[in-house]
Amino acid sequence: MIVTIYGDIVEPRGGVLWMGDLISLCGGFGVNESLVRTAVSRLVTKGQLKGEREGRRSFYGLTPGARDEYHLAAELFFGPADGDCGWILTHCPDPADQAVLTRHGFGLLGGHVYAGADRPGQPLLGTVFQSRALTPSGEDLQQLVRTTFQLDGIADAYGAFVTRFEPMLAAAEELATQETALLFRLALVHAYRDIRLRDPRLPLSVLPDAWPGFAARSLFAELYRRLSAPADAYIGQHLLARQGPLPEVPEAVRHRMEMLASGG
Repeated sequence: MIVTIYGDIVEPRGGVLWMGDLISLCGGFGVNESLVRTAVSRLVTKGQLKGEREGRRSFYGLTPGARDEYHLAAELFFGPADGDCGWILTHCPDPADQAVLTRHGFGLLGGHVYAGADRPGQPLLGTVFQSRALTPSGEDLQQLVRTTFQLDGIADAYGAFVTRFEPMLAAAEELATQETALLFRLALVHAYRDIRLRDPRLPLSVLPDAWPGFAARSLFAELYRRLSAPADAYIGQHLLARQGPLPEVPEAVRHRMEMLASGG
């Protein structure tokens, strides 16, 4: 949840947040102060956050490396929709490199041969080839894709996301407070982020026409836009960085909203 808060709220607004506000936001999800402080300490140890003090207040900011990482991850949620693409095939015998490939959505075909979607930012490890499927709708390829990339589980997760959050469409514009809108939006981002980071983002040509990831992305974009006016107003009025209140709608946030509105 702390990663979600920093990715959604803090990274596009300078990367720094007062600890008291972080505790309050996590408290909205039933996470107590002790757990928040423990988690922050772990993120500091991992090089994700660094502490700063201003008088008696403690602030925690994203390290430069973490901020770059969070920015790239945000492109998966707020950037253009995945278009079709080819494949990357690699013969990769090194276990450490294999772990990196797996984290980036590659699947093991057999031996030391891995396959993944040929999308920007993919690691080029081992002996790498670009490829395309000559029969993308073939039954054998469809079965290979389903089992290698565990698509049934990801499809179920996207379907559950839609079932869980679709009722929020009717309530999104009638929430009691700005704070409630922000907490709803954080819950939305947290749930979508968990699935999106597991999605191998395969070429569209091998996905079923009714792939639930399409509906999930459309719902995420619509709900995020509906919740953002009151949520961002709360951020600008109540959340603090060292220099003062966080900006309500900086350029990076406007860009996110434009991308979601365009459907791109």
